[in-house]
Order: sequence, then structure tokens, then C-alpha cells
Amino acid sequence: MKSAFLPDRGVIKVSGDDARSFLNNLVTSDIDQVRPGVARFGALLTPQGKIVADFLITEAPTGHGGGFLLDCPLPLADALATKLGFYKLRAKVAVDNLSGGLGVLAVWDGAP
Repeated sequence: MKSAFLPDRGVIKVSGDDARSFLNNLVTSDIDQVRPGVARFGALLTPQGKIVADFLITEAPTGHGGGFLLDCPLPLADALATKLGFYKLRAKVAVDNLSGGLGVLAVWDGAP
């Protein structure tokens, strides 16, 4: 098994009682298909359908606080976290940019 650290990727965590419905109503991914160990591609769009940011999304295990982790390009992490926070309104969610403390590690089997 091989691995590589991806320093150009950022991590955003969306957690809270309403995290699943919040994301399901906001991003292109079917959040009901996302669970720990299973990631899906997703994007946040403008009302006109233009891409604000694309990402991989997975559910964090409950033993690690639950919620959802979004793996996005590092230069977009701050803007994506801010934009998601803008949409939370009364939803019981927290949006945190964890890029300073968490990284992304790609792991694969076989030849590079």
C-alpha cells in the first residue's frame, strides 16, 4: 500500500444536529449516500448553477465527533467555509476550517 500527503488540499468540517439536512439541501451530493469510509464528489453552486467550489465529502465517524469532512483545494478552503457559514441561518450546524490542523493523505494499492 502506498500513500502521499496532499499539501494542496484543505479540510472543512460541518457538524451539528442539522448537518446532514443542511448539506443535503445545499450541495450537489446526495448526502444520504455518504457515510464513514465512503466519499462522494460534490460541489457548491451559485443560484445560476456556476461552481463556487468542488470537493470530496465523507462522514466523520461518531467517535471523532461526527459531522462531515469536505476535502477541497486549499486556496478555496477559507472562502468555502465562509460561504457555507453564510447559508446556515437558523440551522444547528457549525462550519470549521480545519486546514491548519488536519491534512489529506491519499492511499492506494499497486503501482503509482
